[in-house]
Parts: sequence; structure tokens; C-alpha cells
Amino acid sequence: MQTTETAVLKKYNLIGDAIYYHHCRTEATGEEYLHPSEAHRQHEMLLLLEGEISYIIDGETYTAGPGDMIFVAPGEIHAIRIDGKKPYERLVLLFELEALQQMMRELSVSLAAFSQDAEKRPHILPRALVSEYGLDRLFFEIFSCEDADQYKRLFILSKLLCFMIQTDKLIGANQECFAAPISTDALTSAAVTYINEHIGEPIRLEKMAKDLFVSQSTLCHRFAKSMNMTTMNYILTKKMHRAAELLEKGHSAAEAASMVGYDNYTSFFYNFKRLMGKAPGAR
Repeated sequence: MQTTETAVLKKYNLIGDAIYYHHCRTEATGEEYLHPSEAHRQHEMLLLLEGEISYIIDGETYTAGPGDMIFVAPGEIHAIRIDGKKPYERLVLLFELEALQQMMRELSVSLAAFSQDAEKRPHILPRALVSEYGLDRLFFEIFSCEDADQYKRLFILSKLLCFMIQTDKLIGANQECFAAPISTDALTSAAVTYINEHIGEPIRLEKMAKDLFVSQSTLCHRFAKSMNMTTMNYILTKKMHRAAELLEKGHSAAEAASMVGYDNYTSFFYNFKRLMGKAPGAR
């Protein structure tokens, strides 16, 4: 398994990094390769233009082909496995809901699909529905806008809102149409559930393994194989994203640290800044 160079064909930042898109293409290598696991604070929407991929999201593996759209929420840890037999080309849009929330509040609009509390979130939006609801058209309009910057910003914001509305409608009306993961490692799934249920406590691998009735070495091996990330790194990443969510809701940094199981604020501060790229509470 290998990595390969990716060509960025187009990219654009709006409102700092709150809204960002890029058009990328990776040429065929003939060999399967795996992108490292990651998580971020933005919603991510990926429209696959060419290639066949497996998308691993919190221990569950999904498959996608050209025309399918992948939906990843803030804090969801994900990795991509590409078969390498064909070029891999995609449009990727990342956006922070906070950048649009004031407008949504004033209009009394709430989009359930983008809520942090959404329980049943589909991850693969099939190409037939993507086309039916015009998500691909809106994506291409966002990516192809060539207006002068003052108009481009307004155009992208308006199209992004349209895109979010249509996505919310699609998800709300088609729950029975979404693909289930093609594979789920039962132990990894149980570990993910355990971590989410104990995110507000110090989580010890030895105790987690005991509670899941396996050895610590078995737990760590199976988890790393499924997630392309060590168990401890996964726990740490989940805790920092949960802390970021709490900070966004108005909690102080000290409160957020305590609420994700830290009694040592210095350790929390160091880990948050290292993983999130800024100090807790920084704008």
C-alpha cells in the first residue's frame, strides 16, 4: 500500500478557513493506497468524479463511485482507501456551520441534517439522489464561479445555503435509501461506542479492554487495523473535538477540559493546541 502525489486543480478560501473548497485529482498508480485518518471542525462534502474508493468513518467502511457524495460531520474520524486502478478525482467542500448560523437564526431556519446532535447521519448520498436534488449542479456552480471577489463571496454563500437546504431535504425524505456500511469490525464498533459513552471521563485502555472482554493487545491491534489510527490517538482526537464543540456552545476552556475528563488543564491545553491548531477559546 502506498501514497501518491495529488494535483490541486482549484481551491478557494472564504471567511478565513470557515468555508473552503478544492478540486483535486490523483493519477492512477496501479496499487491500493490509504490516506491517513483525520478529523476536522468543518462539515465535509465530497463529490466523487472519478475512481472507486472505500471511506472509513468511525470504524465503519462504505464504498462510493463516480457521482456519489460523501458526508462527514465535524469530529468524525475518517480515512480514504483508493484502489489505485483509476485516477481519483473529487470536489471537496468544507464549511463551518458557525459562519452561517447568525443568518439562519434570524430566519428561524434549522437544518436537522447538519445538527451536531443528529442521530442517524447517512455518509454516502447515492448519485441518483444527488442528481435528483441538484446537489451536483450546486457543487459545480460553487466551484466554477469566476466573479470578482466581492460578488464571488456572496454567490458562494447563497449557493452554499441552497446546497445545505437541498441536502437537508434529501436526507429527511430518503432515510430508507442510504447505503449501510459494507463492513464493520464488531470490536472496533463496540470500542467506538464505549469511547463516545465515556468521553467525559479519563479512559484507560486496560479498563476499556476488560469491559469489552478482550485483551488490551487484541483491542489495540483490531482498532488500529480498522481505523488506521491507534486507539489512544482516536480517544484524544474525539476528546478534543468534543471540547471544541463545548467551547462553541459557550463553555469556558476550564469547563470544557473538565467535561472531557481532564483534571490537568496544562495537559488539556497542550493537546488541544497540538491537535486543533489553536489554543482553546481562541477565535
